Amino acid sequence: MGHIEEIIISFITSIREKQRSSRKLLRIEKFENEVIGAVGSARKYNELGGYKEFYEVIIRLKKYGILQDVKNPRFNGKRPRLNDTYWISPKYVENIWNKADIAKVMNRLDLGFYLRQKKYQTEDEWRKILILYQFVKNKDAHIKITREERSLMLFKNEQLPDDIEAEKYLASSHGVSLMNRLKLSPEDLLYKVVHEPFQYWKNEAVPENYLHEVLVVEGLSTYQTLKEVIIRQLHWNFGPIPHYLVWGEGYRICNTLDYLKDITDDPTQLTIRYSGDIDYEGFNIYFDVKSKYTDFNILLAHPFYSFLISFSNEVATAVFKNQNLIEKNLDLLKEEFENHKETFEGIQALWNERKRIAQECINFETLYIKGGFH
Repeated sequence: MGHIEEIIISFITSIREKQRSSRKLLRIEKFENEVIGAVGSARKYNELGGYKEFYEVIIRLKKYGILQDVKNPRFNGKRPRLNDTYWISPKYVENIWNKADIAKVMNRLDLGFYLRQKKYQTEDEWRKILILYQFVKNKDAHIKITREERSLMLFKNEQLPDDIEAEKYLASSHGVSLMNRLKLSPEDLLYKVVHEPFQYWKNEAVPENYLHEVLVVEGLSTYQTLKEVIIRQLHWNFGPIPHYLVWGEGYRICNTLDYLKDITDDPTQLTIRYSGDIDYEGFNIYFDVKSKYTDFNILLAHPFYSFLISFSNEVATAVFKNQNLIEKNLDLLKEEFENHKETFEGIQALWNERKRIAQECINFETLYIKGGFH
């Protein structure tokens, strides 16, 4: 998809999200000027395909029924010509569901949300609701199984959003939203949530004054590397030696730390240091954890970030994935690195340049070359 097409689709999608069930008039000349403004300049617009590209996208949108001709249209005076106005067809049509079907399903499921928010009355949503309705209706014929097993059983024949695998649907944001809209609980669908096994390693040889130290590593490869460093008793140049080394696995760390109570009497007495990727998501994970576990002493493992930043010119790469950028986190990081200003300056530069450093850059090669063992 070209840049001009992306802009047009984004604009039209935004309009359709807000227009409810009424058609809205699109004035082509004004709209093309808005697209040019979004591109940056008329020169850049022309370099990207200009009016020819604009024309082709508008024709495709007509073909898909997103744009419709007005009666007795005038033309825009360009070649190839377009109408000077088009109707934008509504994305959501109110009362799309049959009232009798709604009444039947409401005997088992709460459809109040859909009656208030009629834009969600889509065919895809109704198909999933009917699947859940049939299950709840015959609930007594089932026994409790895991969430992933139930998800597979219910949605194995469905085309799911974002190509989600059937067994993962109920755990996904889409599945959670559907459950919330219907006010369904795990008990309603007879499933239990089984968390990933808590993976940690206990350093039996840790000095006594480090018994409270926990190092949480977001990546599995880095977790295994650091574990080997400690087992082989290589020189440790990354701050306090951890008593417990924990694999956090991305956002699942928010569930992982619940298990600390199983290995220690009082997790609030621990010093928990976090090491993850130097990118937007890596820091999002850290601040998510801090906001959830306010009673825990959670810090960034500064020496790891300083080590990575020390050779960022060699290992930094562009952020290609569509990561969630939360601007306020940069201010929070400045506070976190108050006593490590050079490290923060490096992180800030990467942040502004949309670059990242993966934690897997901490490996035996870089440790030997860059002095992690000295």
